[in-house]
Amino acid sequence: MVEDFGQMDELLRESDQPPLHPLFGKTRRLLDDNKLQLTKSWLGRIISDINDLSTLESFPTQESISASVELVEGIARALEDEEAMQEFAPGGRYYDRAAILGASVGSGKEGMQALVRHTLALEESIWSLLAQALRREDHELLSLVLRLRTCLQGIAASATESYHERSITELDRLAHTDPLTGLFNRRYLVQQLERQVEMYKRYRHPFSLLMLDADNLKWINDTYGHAVGDAALSHVAAVIRSNVRDVDLSFRFGGDEFMILMPETEVDVVRLVGDRISVSLRKTKLKTDHTLIALQVSQGSASCPLDGLETEELLQQADASLYQMKQQKARQG
Repeated sequence: MVEDFGQMDELLRESDQPPLHPLFGKTRRLLDDNKLQLTKSWLGRIISDINDLSTLESFPTQESISASVELVEGIARALEDEEAMQEFAPGGRYYDRAAILGASVGSGKEGMQALVRHTLALEESIWSLLAQALRREDHELLSLVLRLRTCLQGIAASATESYHERSITELDRLAHTDPLTGLFNRRYLVQQLERQVEMYKRYRHPFSLLMLDADNLKWINDTYGHAVGDAALSHVAAVIRSNVRDVDLSFRFGGDEFMILMPETEVDVVRLVGDRISVSLRKTKLKTDHTLIALQVSQGSASCPLDGLETEELLQQADASLYQMKQQKARQG
């Protein structure tokens, strides 16, 4: 006798469950009986697809064998066990074990394509096994399913690859960008400066650096607060963008300092650009809740090859030139 309604409901639900199709049980037995063969075939195709020695050397063979057998067993269980089916959803046991597949591929677009091939290899092995066991009249249905799956897998792979590429591009942009001003950051400046130095050594293309320092930023922070100071830095960045060429790269060097990398530019032209930015800042004052603030900058510069042929030399020269201008302004009052 059922003693409570909870048990009664559970029994009623169980009695309502339709019997499983015999094909499910047959397929489960096929997978259980052939899991070693499937695993060997699957891992063999994955390893044969690796063309990079370092990836092959780091391939987690033992862990991959264990995970592959477990995944095949999980697929077999899921045919007759709803709980096992749920383990393939995000956060489930088999979902987590499948992550080992990512260790067998490289990075970028080629790695994503290889990963798709590896997952398809297991699917193709299972379909092939089923084709041998199915009745002849079921082969047409299997062929239809395989064609549909191939198309749908192609759609999923393309969408995943596109999303991956956009994510990598966005991460790369964030890694090289100053979050406050939207200009490139110091790390990216060093990378690009080293690249320009190498370009000069190979092809003799000159370039210059323009360094700018916001003179009155400390006074703005002390008088109006750091929120207005941040707005001032963003305003300087906007003025810089509007006064340089498309080929020039603008950076926030740190604190209240900015840097502009200008290919194919001599030092005299750099100074003219610096003067133009200074004039623009005086004309386009920063608007706050209470007043308009005139921003001022000092400038320094360095040119390759005139001031050096190495990254550190050029940065030191630009900084020394900037310091000299600030000292001159201080003497003039």
